[in-house]
Amino acid sequence: MTMMSVTFEVMFRVEAEVESGEVVCVVGDCDRLGNWDPHHAVVLSRESSSPGQCRKNNQQMENRCDKEDRKTCDVWRKKVKLCGMKNYNYRYFVCQIIESDSESTERTVKVIRWETNILPRVFSPADYMKDPGKYDAEIMKFGEYGGKNHVTKGWLTDQSEIHIRIHGNPIRMWKPKYRKQTYRIKCTPLDQRYKDHLDEDEEEDEWGTHVSPPSTFTKVLVSTLDERQINHCVQSESGTIFETGSYMIFTAETTEPESLGFQFDFYVNQEGVTPKHIGYCYLLPVDLKKSNDTKTVPITGLNHKPIGQIDLDYLTVKPVPGLDLKMDVSYQNYWKFERKSLDVGHRGMGSSYKHKKLAAVRENTVQSLQDAANHGADYVEFDVQLSRDMIPVIYHDFHVAITYRKKKREELEFYQASVKDLKLSELQSMKLAHASRISDNDRDDIHEDDIDPTDLQPFPALERVFEAVNPATGFNVEIKYPQEKVNGEFEEINFYDRNKYVDIILRVVMRTAGHRRVVFSSFDPDICILVQRKQNKYPTLLLTNGEDVEKYVPYMDLRTRSIDMAIYFATFSNLLGIDVLTSTLFRNMNKIEKVKEAKLVLFCWGEDNNDSNAINTLKQKGVDGIIYDRIDFFKSGDKSVFQVEQEQTERILMSAGLLSPTDTLQNLEPSSGLENEVNS
Repeated sequence: MTMMSVTFEVMFRVEAEVESGEVVCVVGDCDRLGNWDPHHAVVLSRESSSPGQCRKNNQQMENRCDKEDRKTCDVWRKKVKLCGMKNYNYRYFVCQIIESDSESTERTVKVIRWETNILPRVFSPADYMKDPGKYDAEIMKFGEYGGKNHVTKGWLTDQSEIHIRIHGNPIRMWKPKYRKQTYRIKCTPLDQRYKDHLDEDEEEDEWGTHVSPPSTFTKVLVSTLDERQINHCVQSESGTIFETGSYMIFTAETTEPESLGFQFDFYVNQEGVTPKHIGYCYLLPVDLKKSNDTKTVPITGLNHKPIGQIDLDYLTVKPVPGLDLKMDVSYQNYWKFERKSLDVGHRGMGSSYKHKKLAAVRENTVQSLQDAANHGADYVEFDVQLSRDMIPVIYHDFHVAITYRKKKREELEFYQASVKDLKLSELQSMKLAHASRISDNDRDDIHEDDIDPTDLQPFPALERVFEAVNPATGFNVEIKYPQEKVNGEFEEINFYDRNKYVDIILRVVMRTAGHRRVVFSSFDPDICILVQRKQNKYPTLLLTNGEDVEKYVPYMDLRTRSIDMAIYFATFSNLLGIDVLTSTLFRNMNKIEKVKEAKLVLFCWGEDNNDSNAINTLKQKGVDGIIYDRIDFFKSGDKSVFQVEQEQTERILMSAGLLSPTDTLQNLEPSSGLENEVNS
């Protein structure tokens, strides 16, 4: 360091667990540290290595699979020149890097896991100057600082993720002797890039029964949505037991999804006997063209004759093109559990079509959301879907009633149309009614003009809502996506591709959210996976009816049909938590404790919440968020818990001389870190 230039050679040194091919990087809030961009982060060098785990806390130990440990505990280091006396914020992360062959393209970075404590690490030049030697000699522990330990799985930066699911009763063997067997299934990735370079019979000689070479760069992990193997685990040599009615998931990440195929090997499982290999099947890139689908493929025996078939359900999750995601802060797996239960305004001031205590303002409008904010709602919940011209709009149902006139009569009638088939301008300009009006005999108002002000009109654009509603009010953004019900009914058909659909919504949210708190939710588990993996900032909740089959027809998807399965799915997908129909909780209040034991956040929804006694009971039981109608009727006070907390924090900082009377926490420079605390 020279005092004339005030330049520091800072030693960044950290102990972290890594696997083969992984490196540790540091990223921070200046050019030298990559400006929070993982593609421009500083790659550290391995200083020392020892086999096995680093020292960990109990929480981390619980998240391990009972498999062979292939990690090493390494110390990584790098000196970086930093200039000036300002504090520098930074974080460590573990990743895989593929350097680009072209100067015009960035290197490929796959973030494996990263430090997500709300406040970043800080390098203070003033503190460093007091004892440079002590600072340089310190070895930090990955994820641990400030008395906390927060490490989160990375998101999809440059790679795609493929999920192959086997669930229910998908295996149909044709020979009677095979039908009652229990099978172990192993999934091997296949590299299809070599298919055009094979000589005749070469693949049989070199790779045995594989149609192409196993992919050496892709790792397939296995999970089961039950108590056995809920985390992403390395497969055993003879695969994992599949039990009828269970839910098994194979997961693989790749930068070239168009070249990745899979072989599935089947082994008969018998207690105390070596598993017997009896057949195999393939899922090739040509079968994986859509974002998601179900394929029925033949199982071939070792004599190369078909012996049965299996249903393979897949989902491909792709990164959002052009979405610039930084590493300055993440709320994906962060929650202040010590905070009291949150009051969430259902569609703003409540449902205005179907339920009791109908809201005075039309649901899911700008005015309804703002009125709920004015009455102290901590969050407002609303529904988002796409119009025909791909603009995210706020509306609950997939259909609307259009007014039309018959040819030979003057009477007006209602006709059902899909929201997805109408452009935003049409949704906002046409005289539309709720789809329930089609079966309603009361047509007295069908001739009336709809002259409500713009903010009382339905179908506001998502961007407009972010701009118009008080930014101190959190948004619970429910992403609508149609599903099949157990009675065979589809909520909507010919809907949008899931990846494209979520990409459009995420771009709007990431561009317009600012400092606002945002929590995503969806009844569709695959939408939850996409939202969680495509961005690194906001948390996601799975909505579920639980075991209730009376109020609503259950969905076909097994992941939506019980609280236990929702817990398993949320844990597997690294979601913040689940959002449960309250009637299910009232039938079995012990489920609340089970959610808490899984370290998940619990919201609840439903008509049962429209009762002050119910709200108080749920709060006493520790439910984290309660969604209900008529915030103005049930909640006292006109400030949200966040506004109260911010005012208290500002008073404390002002009394300590850390904040001027003319300033607020929201106006602080991002580098201060305090605005992250107040927005958490």
